[in-house]
Amino acid sequence: MQQENLSQPPKDTYIWDVGYQRPSEQERIITFVCSCIECTAKQLGLTASETYIRMERVGLIHDYIIPCYDTLHTESRENVTNDIIETLIYWEEKKGVGK
Repeated sequence: MQQENLSQPPKDTYIWDVGYQRPSEQERIITFVCSCIECTAKQLGLTASETYIRMERVGLIHDYIIPCYDTLHTESRENVTNDIIETLIYWEEKKGVGK
């Protein structure tokens, strides 16, 4: 029986097995925020830039998406997108901000 070389990983080892560094919490949150912006933009028929501006205007990113990340990221993409759209529209109306 041939002895394995334990100093080298097997050739079929995946990237996350050797040297993979898990993204930080901040990186995961930023990625989630970007996903929220992109999905919302697509659903509303807007560009990501237009959607970002609308969200920033009412504080949706820093006052809702980021603080609620732990809950929101466990939901389906469809549910999160629908929730964000409802919240965006409600906050715009409440703050008297045009679309």
